[in-house]
Amino acid sequence: MALMEEERLFENVDLTLENLAGRLDISGGYLSQIIKEKEQQSFFHFVNHYRVEAVKAKLLDRAYQKYSIMGIATDSGFSSKSTFNAVFKKFTGQTPSAYRKSSSAPKAP
Repeated sequence: MALMEEERLFENVDLTLENLAGRLDISGGYLSQIIKEKEQQSFFHFVNHYRVEAVKAKLLDRAYQKYSIMGIATDSGFSSKSTFNAVFKKFTGQTPSAYRKSSSAPKAP
């Protein structure tokens, strides 16, 4: 969804279905239906996908090397450490620290 990518609305920890629907000037029910039909996922899965992708990119970005993993997660829209860890592992199959370590290791030619 262009609005999510361009304005990075997923970074708002208080993002709800209703306030996103308000930005689009449609009802929450209609937005939920659109997400289910077009993306085959719930609103929370939809938002968390963007958040996890943002975290993954930041974990690989040298500019974020000095940040803690939870600092990066918070910056990407997560407000709870336990939720972040569970969601990240569900999407990637790895813990955030394992992802950062495996992604920063030198790759064999």
